[in-house]
Amino acid sequence: GGLARQVLSWDFHRQQEHVLGRHEDAIRCIEFHRQTRQVLSGSWDRTVRLWDARQGGEIATATAKLGAKVFAMDVGVDKVIVGCSDRCMHIYDLRSFSAPLEKRETSLKHQIRAVKVSNDQSAYASGSVEGRVAIEHFNPEQNQRLRYAFKCHRVKEGEEEVVHPVNALTFHPIHGTFATGGSDGGVCVWDAFAKKRLWRLNPFETAVSSLSFSGDGTMLAIGVSYTFDNGEKVPPPKTELAIRQITDSEVLPKSRK
Repeated sequence: GGLARQVLSWDFHRQQEHVLGRHEDAIRCIEFHRQTRQVLSGSWDRTVRLWDARQGGEIATATAKLGAKVFAMDVGVDKVIVGCSDRCMHIYDLRSFSAPLEKRETSLKHQIRAVKVSNDQSAYASGSVEGRVAIEHFNPEQNQRLRYAFKCHRVKEGEEEVVHPVNALTFHPIHGTFATGGSDGGVCVWDAFAKKRLWRLNPFETAVSSLSFSGDGTMLAIGVSYTFDNGEKVPPPKTELAIRQITDSEVLPKSRK
């Protein structure tokens, strides 16, 4: 997905690209649901659309009209959570996409940049341009009691604190701790329940735009790419992909160390 408004699929065996679907405006998010083999796309045209990866024809199997631009999205086992320009989280059941299960205002006060569902499917983490991360729960009663937010990716420059957006989130597949990547070039790993930072990488030269742990949790892929928070730069900062080996001691929750 991207500014071309097309959902593109690449066949590695045939080395061919084909158009899976289209939107009326730029596509901000793409997710794949393994259980049903459906592709989900979220767009600035204020819709999320489902596409069957096994079929062509550019016909969406379902469309959710959100009423706000899609800025972040993640898919769990049976839920889709979408962060939009209205500062609300739109929560859908994949088995019934006609209406949202819930639309709730996020505890973050500024634009949402990233959202990720926790491993146990009970909660989600979201990050904003204000250098904050929120931990919230799907169950409304639990959410009232347990939700919280914290500051991160802020850098002291002289007497001032410079706030950087949180661009990326990813949960460790084994231990349930999570990593954040920000426009300060930093990557941090957090224990959500102990409310503690476990470690932090030395910052890259420009923004961390995406993060993903490997399936066994032994590696962390870090996408480094300028996110235009300070306008256009000439020459543009270097884009790179870094792979870091991860040890258990770096990602174990505090209570289990």
